[in-house]
Amino acid sequence: MMAFCHQPARTAHRRPAVLPALLIVLSLQAAVSASVALDLPRKTTVMPEPTPILWTTGAGKWVGYWGRRERVFCPADGKLEGAWGTDVYTDDSSICTAAVHAGLLSVKQGGAVTIEMRPDVGQYSGTMRNGVRTGDWMEPWTGAYVFVRNRTAAEPAIAAGSHMQADSWSGQAGRIVTFACSPNFELHTVYGTDVYTDDSYVCSAAVHRGLITQKTGGMVSIQLLEGDRTFTASSRNGVTSLPQESWAGQSYIFVATPPGTPPPPNPDTPYDRAPVGGGHPDSGAQL
Repeated sequence: MMAFCHQPARTAHRRPAVLPALLIVLSLQAAVSASVALDLPRKTTVMPEPTPILWTTGAGKWVGYWGRRERVFCPADGKLEGAWGTDVYTDDSSICTAAVHAGLLSVKQGGAVTIEMRPDVGQYSGTMRNGVRTGDWMEPWTGAYVFVRNRTAAEPAIAAGSHMQADSWSGQAGRIVTFACSPNFELHTVYGTDVYTDDSYVCSAAVHRGLITQKTGGMVSIQLLEGDRTFTASSRNGVTSLPQESWAGQSYIFVATPPGTPPPPNPDTPYDRAPVGGGHPDSGAQL
């Protein structure tokens, strides 16, 4: 289709040869650009292949990389191994066994699953699901993971108590993370006003910001920032924040919780199982 544009009337001092020549040059340039555009290959998005793992493989190698997602592939005809927790699993739990427990694949067929690394949640209750029984671990651990069932859906909230900070998400500026602060948590140190250092305790900062109360807790979302150099102190809602100068880390602000954000996974029908040998209890994973 040829595009026509309005041309101004010629004046006595305008040379008639200039405008036609310019139009010819522009037309040639447009034709060349169109030809180049047609010759360019279409950009396609290629999903990376899942990383093959063993049925003994856990997620310990990614401890500390909170929020990191890994897509892995469990081979067919596997063998159930130890796993602890429900929905949220300890980082040393067999990923493939936990995936069977979560209903994402079978021992016979195997398949690909995606996990997301999470900070320690403090306790992990085992359940019987899909023919697999996982174990209890009711003490702090080095880290955890969850399965990402829909990679376009909102991330579930992270269970947060008195000691949850945001510095675990270092290097992820721009990311939004949602926390579910438990009721009756303890208040701890907060630096800044409206913009907080990433080592400020999230639930305490949320009280300072006026979003929740210490008694009731509640769900709040933060957005990680590159960081500010200076943070001012203030007293709000019964919390006094402290000043901070020459801060080299990240910071965060509170934002609206993304619509559809699910609450933290809540284990159902937990059972008690005594630890074996002073370490993790025997998970008893079985079909």
